[in-house]
Amino acid sequence: MPLPFHVFCELPAVRVYELDDGRFQLIDPGPISPFLAGYRYLLVEQSLATFLATLGIERVRHEPAVLFNRRTGEELHTHVRLHVGQFFNQNQLLDLPLDGLRLLTMNDEDYFVSPELKVRLEASSFQYLCFTEGLSGFAGGVA
Repeated sequence: MPLPFHVFCELPAVRVYELDDGRFQLIDPGPISPFLAGYRYLLVEQSLATFLATLGIERVRHEPAVLFNRRTGEELHTHVRLHVGQFFNQNQLLDLPLDGLRLLTMNDEDYFVSPELKVRLEASSFQYLCFTEGLSGFAGGVA
């Protein structure tokens, strides 16, 4: 039984907080990662969003994102918000349909890809992406 792959970025990154107006406020000073994942959001650099859009992944919607630096008042338009419509929880891990190109979210916070999408991403120029099979990269490392 194939498992999905947790996808993440190990580059240093600032934390962000979604404001009521839909912008994402930068909480920390420092570099902005090309892949920002958190509770109820996935922000990716525009070139990755374009790459994923060309693949035609079902149940993924793209929306321009605004990163806001409150200290300087600057708004950055470098990222795209991906709305992932395929949800699962830890108990469903072994029962997921993983055929084709799929992007999934566990508990609306952690993001996973199907084995086929992992292969495509590894062959792409987005070398900052990292993958662990199933929940092996999580505390406890089950499945």
